[in-house]
Amino acid sequence: MSMLSRRQFLAAGAAAATAPLVLPSRVLGREGNPSPNDQVTIGCIGVGGMGNRHRGALTDYVDDARVIALCDVDTERLQAGASHYDEDEISTYTDYRYILERDDIDAVTIGTPDHWHGVQTVHACQAGKHVYLEKPAAKTIAECKAMVAAAQRYDSVIQVGSQGRSFAPYYPICNYLRNGELGQITRVDLWHGNNPTGGNAEDQEPPDHLDWDMWLGPAPWVPYNPDRCHFNFRWFLEYGGGYVRDRGAHLLSNMQWFLDIDDRGPARVTATGVPPAAGNYNTPAEMQVTWEYEDPELVVTWGQPGELPDELDDSIQGFQRYGGHYHGTNGSLIVDGGCGYAGPDQRGTPDDEVRQYEPPADAEYHLTPPELEHGHAHWGIVAHFQDWLDCIKSREEPIMPIGAGCRVSAVCILANTAYELGRPLEWDPVEERVIGDEEANRLLHEPGRGPWRV
Repeated sequence: MSMLSRRQFLAAGAAAATAPLVLPSRVLGREGNPSPNDQVTIGCIGVGGMGNRHRGALTDYVDDARVIALCDVDTERLQAGASHYDEDEISTYTDYRYILERDDIDAVTIGTPDHWHGVQTVHACQAGKHVYLEKPAAKTIAECKAMVAAAQRYDSVIQVGSQGRSFAPYYPICNYLRNGELGQITRVDLWHGNNPTGGNAEDQEPPDHLDWDMWLGPAPWVPYNPDRCHFNFRWFLEYGGGYVRDRGAHLLSNMQWFLDIDDRGPARVTATGVPPAAGNYNTPAEMQVTWEYEDPELVVTWGQPGELPDELDDSIQGFQRYGGHYHGTNGSLIVDGGCGYAGPDQRGTPDDEVRQYEPPADAEYHLTPPELEHGHAHWGIVAHFQDWLDCIKSREEPIMPIGAGCRVSAVCILANTAYELGRPLEWDPVEERVIGDEEANRLLHEPGRGPWRV
């Protein structure tokens, strides 16, 4: 994607409040970075759903960040977010490019629907911003490549919001698996409930508070339908991609982290599913996926619905009805959940020995869980934000960098593509192409709409 000029950035109209007078933090620190003693100033792009959690966590639980701007294409959500601040503390916009134009903003959070992630992240990097990006990182392989390249070119620190990697109960699990206590992991079975079916609303005129064309952005234009937008975008392949891309991104992120395989990808992907019988939603109601890795061999499966292991007791089943079963040459382990923003009652695993695991002195891995001065120590999203802010100042790589996030996205994207085409895919994880299937490669690199493309 080429650099956008100031005029191009401001080409689209937006409802903008007057920006407060804030001394740019980059003036206080070295060029392009906040001073280690200064707060990171943040603009939140998308403030509904998880975007509102971004706003709330950064405002209420993190000391060295200050949210000074909000953006959403739905003015009702925008006003709800702004209501948490005094009028002179916050600026509001309906076009994210106004936030990117502000020199007094160091970083942005992106909590928009999946189909916007690639374009907005690349634009933010071009504007010199650091990025906290909600998972899954991208919708297409082309977006993944552009995002990784932009982060490198513009030296942006990007944290992908798979906050399970910052969730304290997962650290003993990670140490246990990485230190080979189960031997070589040969199979991981992930399970989850079905995608919802339905969506029976008729196409209609969009409400006055929603800029429907801007909500669609890179996606093909269609008439407004309330079934498509806000939370329900997940049940449309055009915008989300069902649970395999939603919570699957959490489970697969944990799997890559636990097994230390962020630099790997599958060689083969097979997916089958049951399409919805009726309604507007088009993600499969049921879905079974197999990813096959090589050197060393590893099989990862996705069961939707999956069969819960017999070892899960009623309390775990009632709390987190998704997770993974890790099979090694020396035994197996159940890992519950994956999102990492549950309360302190979530155990991570029903295995008492693993929850209390301390690596031996000569072990290769001694990963230490994050510590929080206040807030919920088990609430992974707060620790995940703190890791990102620390890395903005230190210039170190965050725990879920964009490269790893895109590897996770690629695994999810390949599953849906194999389902849509109804055939297995042979994948080259180095070249990031399907071998001998140009139709599949076209689906993996579909362009955006109008100016919204990478």
